[in-house]
Amino acid sequence: MVEPDTSTWKKLGATSNSQYYEIEPGILAALPFLGASDDEGSARQNNAFQMDYFRTSQRPGCVLVLFDRMKGQDAGARRVYQREPDSKLLLGTGLVGGTLLGRAMASFFLGMSKTQVPVKLFGDIQGALQWARTLSLKGPRS
Repeated sequence: MVEPDTSTWKKLGATSNSQYYEIEPGILAALPFLGASDDEGSARQNNAFQMDYFRTSQRPGCVLVLFDRMKGQDAGARRVYQREPDSKLLLGTGLVGGTLLGRAMASFFLGMSKTQVPVKLFGDIQGALQWARTLSLKGPRS
């Protein structure tokens, strides 16, 4: 399971199923609570939290979601993440998963979803962080 060292990350707050951290300006980490599920309601909370962060910080950025801690995600949640993020605020989403279940859920999301922003699967946080930094340097898509 991918378990990051959050000791240097800034704790920002939580939704019903995830704790949020700022890894660095413009890059959020969504750390689902162990065994959490994601449905339409929790996805809306997560999307609102993310968009509020980027709007308040007045800069677009990326979210890295540590999928290994989740036990499931339903179709309603996937629809929210496909349709509701503001592509002027969210540059991309990195799905980080090292366990078989985490990678399977992330792969299923990627295979079933047509998103407005880039979404990419990573086996570790470092690869996801490097990708997010690259997207942040490019800035918003026009």
